[in-house]
Amino acid sequence: MQQREWLDIYLEGWRTGDAEMSLSATSPGFFYDDPDTGRIVRSGFLRFFADFKAAGASLAGGKVPMPFLDYSDLTVVDTNPAIAWCWWCVTGTDFRGTACIRFDQSGVLSERIAYFTSNPTETTI
Repeated sequence: MQQREWLDIYLEGWRTGDAEMSLSATSPGFFYDDPDTGRIVRSGFLRFFADFKAAGASLAGGKVPMPFLDYSDLTVVDTNPAIAWCWWCVTGTDFRGTACIRFDQSGVLSERIAYFTSNPTETTI
């Protein structure tokens, strides 16, 4: 499979809220960095994804929106490993941020996100 195909599968899983789909596109050493949760290794990804969806649903009237994530400004730098950068938003909410995803022929290597707005479980002053 071409490296860009791994990225497309990974993002489609997030877009549709299908954790198994996203996980299927990851490499064995995959990790996900969340500024609030910390580093999530591949074996903890499904639980993290479920918690992330629940947080998004809590802001969308208690129901997981469809599509779950909307993406904009996707930029891909075809290096090895390749890097993709994008803005993401839980559909219909203000829960949004940016992501930097590294991937190669073996799959998605990592994703690091930053929030543009507060984590929905945090209280703001």
